[in-house]
This record gives sequence, structure tokens and C-alpha cells, in this order.
Amino acid sequence: MTGDSWMDVSHADLRDTSRGLTENGADHLTEVRAMRAYLEGEGDPWGDDELGSMVGAAYRAMTRHALDVYESLAERHVTTGEGTGLMAGNHRSAEQRSEEEADRILRDVRQA
Repeated sequence: MTGDSWMDVSHADLRDTSRGLTENGADHLTEVRAMRAYLEGEGDPWGDDELGSMVGAAYRAMTRHALDVYESLAERHVTTGEGTGLMAGNHRSAEQRSEEEADRILRDVRQA
């Protein structure tokens, strides 16, 4: 936000964002879990000698960490999407209450 401009957000914008984040996160989560299953099913192609054991251990540790990070990010997208969905509902309720209150005030002013 710069200068005198205002951000205009509607409950529909929030609802669409919620849907997008939730779907994106769920898709990403499915892909990460499929990749984890695939990589875990590959076994140890480096061999069981000393070098192969060291490379395999380092690869498994780094892969596990990277997949944990990706999975956490995907889960965060899902929960952020869900939270944005709640925000959309709250925004809509607040707009409706504001409109009702403005109508009530106008009626009171006109009756006075």
C-alpha cells in the first residue's frame, strides 16, 4: 500500500484464495508423499561398501530433510487456505452486519 491507495478485499476474493491455497497444498502434499514412497522404495543403489554406505547415509538424511520441509510447506498451504476460508466467512458476516446497521441508522434518521 503506497500513498493514499487502499487495498480492496472482498469475501469472494478471500474465498477464492482459500480454495486455491487449500487445493494447491493438498496437491503438493500428495506429490511429496508419492515421491517419498518412491524414493524409499528404491533401496540402497550405492552398495554396501564403506563409500556406498557413507553416500547412502548422507543421501537418505538430506532427502528425508528436504521431503519433510516440502511436506510441511504443503501442510501450511492447506491450513492457511482453511484459515483464509474462515476469514472470508467472517468478512462476509461483518459486511452484512455493517449494512444492516447502516440501514437501521438511516431509518432512525428518517423517522426523527
